[in-house]
Amino acid sequence: MKFTRSTVTIRLLLYIGIFLLLNLVAGQLFFRLDFTEDGRYTLSNGSKDILKSLTEQDKLVTVTAYFSSNLPPELSRVGEDLKDLLAEYENYSNGQLVYEFIDPSRSEEAKQKAIQDGIAPFNINARENDKVTLVTVFLGAIVKQGNQQEVIQIVQANARGELSVVRSMEFEISSSIKKLVVTNKPKIGVLQGHGEAGLEQMQQVMEQMESLYEVDTFSLASDLNAWSNYKTVVILGATEQFPAEHLASLDQLLASGGRLFLGLNSVQGDLQGQIPWDKTNTGLEDWLSSKGVIVEQTFLTDVNFFEGIMRPVRQGPFVFNEAIDFPYYPMIINFPEHPINQGLEQVLLQFASPITIANIDSSVFAAPIAISTEQSGKVPPPVLFNLDKKWTTQDFLYGSQNVGVAIEGKLGGYAESKMVIVSDGDFPLSLPGQNETFPDNVNLLVNSIDWLTDDTGLIELRTRGVATRPLEKLLGDDEEIIAKKTVIKYSNFLIPILIVIVFGFIRFQRQRIRKKVWMAEDYSIKK
Repeated sequence: MKFTRSTVTIRLLLYIGIFLLLNLVAGQLFFRLDFTEDGRYTLSNGSKDILKSLTEQDKLVTVTAYFSSNLPPELSRVGEDLKDLLAEYENYSNGQLVYEFIDPSRSEEAKQKAIQDGIAPFNINARENDKVTLVTVFLGAIVKQGNQQEVIQIVQANARGELSVVRSMEFEISSSIKKLVVTNKPKIGVLQGHGEAGLEQMQQVMEQMESLYEVDTFSLASDLNAWSNYKTVVILGATEQFPAEHLASLDQLLASGGRLFLGLNSVQGDLQGQIPWDKTNTGLEDWLSSKGVIVEQTFLTDVNFFEGIMRPVRQGPFVFNEAIDFPYYPMIINFPEHPINQGLEQVLLQFASPITIANIDSSVFAAPIAISTEQSGKVPPPVLFNLDKKWTTQDFLYGSQNVGVAIEGKLGGYAESKMVIVSDGDFPLSLPGQNETFPDNVNLLVNSIDWLTDDTGLIELRTRGVATRPLEKLLGDDEEIIAKKTVIKYSNFLIPILIVIVFGFIRFQRQRIRKKVWMAEDYSIKK
């Protein structure tokens, strides 16, 4: 085929036209292919629903991100991820959300504005000109609507001063938007009067819940129908007997379609080991039994336990802490598929008990939400724990046992109600001698309240993040790990280079053959 100047011009104009058309269409359409296992680069339905609700609002939502430019590579990537995420928010908001990025390091005025808006600076080590220097950086965002605003610290410091990136930026942004736009927050009531845990004992839980719910305490002592003021009722770690009229009040709660979370201590232990561990007697055990939920008054033990329990040991003039085997603090890692369990990886329980479902009505559906490992045991009370006990496989012969269940259906009336039971009333509280709670312990309670309150849209966001996948577990042990790590390291480096070299060689050969054909004397005749 012979190309003339006119055909070349027409083709060139056609290509330009197609290019302009594609740009025009791309400007109107927005899509992204997300091949990650947990869909971390795709907005969840919960976030999309929140953005749809912005169309009913008169005021624009603005997100101002303060990110310093002098960040190390691992934190710079966090900024890029946030930009991509905010671009998705803007596209799904139908013009009701806009965002901007400000670099506080560009001027003193920008730095002061970030501080005034509530973004706390951090001091980090950065390498510059082959030297490690201490630099002040900003990593946070402000979500505003009208005169209201929420502050998001993308990087946070724990009690030991260690910095970490928030587990889910999407949850932080979506919950901040929801907190600004929601008008009537569901009310959550935390029951008091029977030795239950108070709000001051679960500060991390409150930090998660206050943005979405109105949380308060209440008592049945003066008003047996006080539960009717709340969408969901929480009972945690009761230690005193429930009067018959209070149990009847809980019956009314469920019969009327109420929602109940119950963290129950059916046995009680003492880490000091001075008195025998024994059963508790609150009346809730018999009350649950009448509904087909049997919380055994025995201590559950598990071969997968928390290894942070220490005891002081004296050697001469010195005293040091020694870790002990303590299977009474099981680490739960088995979470069956359920909305409550979105993203949960490990929950630490303290003196838990097995839960059995038996003889429930056909209109009631019960599902386990937390299960021990296949190597678990039971220790009947009373028992005085021996710190020097040597545990063997013979102590863990009972197989998997439920330690958490979710129940929904007609639980004592004609209305559909819901209930979640965990056989440890202390799991969302701080560990003895520590100021922090396991993150998934908090998530288990807050996710349960989300599910009970029919506000499940943000469950998958709260726990969304990179799953724990240690390389050692994927590769093997000891020398095998080192060998495979070396292979992976050099493969990541060399394979892309080899691909480029092979592609270049193939391209060179094709060009060489084509050139020979073009230079052949009979090429024009063959064509």
